[in-house]
Amino acid sequence: CNHTCWVDCVEENDHYVGGNYNDMTPQQRRHRKLYALLSTRHAECSNARRFNAELGEGPYTLELVPEVLDCIQRLSADRSAYAPLPLSLVFELVESWKMPELCGRR
Repeated sequence: CNHTCWVDCVEENDHYVGGNYNDMTPQQRRHRKLYALLSTRHAECSNARRFNAELGEGPYTLELVPEVLDCIQRLSADRSAYAPLPLSLVFELVESWKMPELCGRR
């Protein structure tokens, strides 16, 4: 688990955003990292495109859609104050990722 690492001297740099979180568990740090990844992709409106490329077009992908949407909510509990709201991430995916297939329309 790489979420237990510690970077020396991070606290000395007041301009650094992120870094060591003394009061967070490894699971909370992992959630924050994943949410930060989704947030960065959201700024580019590329979550749906990237999920399609990473997960492919297989029949199992549709089964993952509800899990991914639920995961966004769970990860958001540990998001930073500057990260977008989970509703914004969910809206991006709902409007563009697998929704016609999920709803039975092509």
